[in-house]
Amino acid sequence: MNRKRIYVCCGTGIATSTVIVKKVSEFLDENKVPYDISQCIVSDVPSKVANKKPDVVISSTTISADLGDVPVVLGRSFLTGIGKDKTKQEIRDILGF
Repeated sequence: MNRKRIYVCCGTGIATSTVIVKKVSEFLDENKVPYDISQCIVSDVPSKVANKKPDVVISSTTISADLGDVPVVLGRSFLTGIGKDKTKQEIRDILGF
């Protein structure tokens, strides 16, 4: 399986995205999915996507920018625990594992 490129973003690129990165990394490690994961600020996502297109963007908040065909997953469930299985399945479907 090819390494999956994942961007995780939040309003500041620090607090909530750090928690989401940790939980997504654990989930991918459990499923033996090779990946590269980067944190950023929501406002930086369009330029990062234009520079290096990821397989998925996981955000703690809604992204209003047009990212073309790059799928965006709302990752709040990794913070609250509510609906986490559904979010994990959405990531599985996107990344194909």
